[in-house]
Amino acid sequence: STPPLHYDLRVRGGTLEHDMDESRKRILSVMDIFQDLELKQQTEESDVITNCPVVAHFYLSPSEDEKGGGSQEIGLTSTIGRELGFCAHHAIHHMAMVKIIALNFAGLSVDELPPDFGKAPSTIIYDRGNTSN
Repeated sequence: STPPLHYDLRVRGGTLEHDMDESRKRILSVMDIFQDLELKQQTEESDVITNCPVVAHFYLSPSEDEKGGGSQEIGLTSTIGRELGFCAHHAIHHMAMVKIIALNFAGLSVDELPPDFGKAPSTIIYDRGNTSN
């Protein structure tokens, strides 16, 4: 059977949202998982893992259904690779917010952040094309 992936079913207000050390440990753990995934793909010489099917579930509305029941999750077929691509792309949106906080509340300057931090690749490409005109 196709494994489910539930974006909206997660612990809210948990340790990872409040404890920097635990958050750092989790990030390092996830990095290890991705490095293992990369090694498996290199040794198997295939993209079997990223082509693995999943069903991505999420809520599109907080509203109850027409029968008065609770909100319903929507499930869409996808692949591990597509979902990882989505997460990487969506993270840029979060980095843009981090940049605003870092510059306005944490006292960092633009020079202390990587170039184009929080800027979508499509925007960078667009900007490059417009600066040469």
